[in-house]
Amino acid sequence: MSVAHRPLLAGRTVRGPESARLWIDERPYVNFVGCSYLAMQTLDELHTAAQRAIALGHPWSQMRSGAQGAIDPVFDELAEEGGKYFGQETSVFLPTGYFCGPATVAGLQARFDAVFIDELAHYSLYDAATLSGCPVHVFAHADADALQDALRQQAARASKPLILSDGVFATTGRVAPLADYAGIASAVGGLLFVDEAHAYGVLGANGRGAAEHCGVSDAWHAGTLSKGFCAQGGLLPCSREFAARVKRLPPARGASAGSAVSALVAAAAMRYARSHPQRREHLQHMSQRLKRGLRDLGLEIVDTPAPITAFGVGRHADMLALQRALFDDGLHVALSSYIGSGPEGMIRCATFADHSEHDIDLLLAALRVRL
Repeated sequence: MSVAHRPLLAGRTVRGPESARLWIDERPYVNFVGCSYLAMQTLDELHTAAQRAIALGHPWSQMRSGAQGAIDPVFDELAEEGGKYFGQETSVFLPTGYFCGPATVAGLQARFDAVFIDELAHYSLYDAATLSGCPVHVFAHADADALQDALRQQAARASKPLILSDGVFATTGRVAPLADYAGIASAVGGLLFVDEAHAYGVLGANGRGAAEHCGVSDAWHAGTLSKGFCAQGGLLPCSREFAARVKRLPPARGASAGSAVSALVAAAAMRYARSHPQRREHLQHMSQRLKRGLRDLGLEIVDTPAPITAFGVGRHADMLALQRALFDDGLHVALSSYIGSGPEGMIRCATFADHSEHDIDLLLAALRVRL
């Protein structure tokens, strides 16, 4: 493989959490790559939570005793903290965010007979749809009219539809039209489930995600803790009755409970995020500053409140050259080939809560010269 086509970080040493600063081969970079949007990894509160777990002798991973009705203080603490954060009775902690869709869909199994899924939904939602054993119908990306048409076409065979969508799409930051989806689902007696991976902690008046941002209160939702909350695992906010059901079903029953260290760190992260809304507000300010600056440069970007900004310039080779030129300037951005990036890819910039206006302006100034 030629040097020009090697991944940018191939063979390089990267140090530091996903935040505004990274060290790559011992050189400092202003970083716009990653997903840990609230940049809480270095907070004393999270470090103390991890140290508490270790000091108490909790294992790195353990079996899910709660599935047999046992009390588990560590995971129960996180479940209750998740319930408080999301305004629910409780929550279910899952060892990976990938299980959020499959676990929730398994819990809802008796309440739907067909699945309707956004064409650019995350892989885990497609797996959840397949595992349900029900007919699966794909509708055009973030298109409420296309969803409505698909439901009409399948009305005779789908009396209880389940609609699956990301809340915020990972590559572009687009927010799904969840209010429209919720209205459509309600009109036909269906259900809406939202994967809130890239929205938990960063969108909504209380940081509860895209559904809250869109004013939707009756959608099912779950998401990973590794994005906004800078923790590990997944969380499904729900009633105590539904939590008990999910814990008895695959994939929750077939997996370990997860890491006790991760559970206590996640609980601390939610407590911190709930009591420090100014962190989320600063993140939103930085994200919108970047978006305004890119539009001023003539770039086309999705209008979104999410801390994700993506754009294309020419072909893949052009964006690869731009990425490497910015890297030489001490600025680290991603050239994404992930879901929704298209055949040529997109330059994807994440904004973090520890970015400053100066950081944003450095990137904009560099792009002004390079474009």
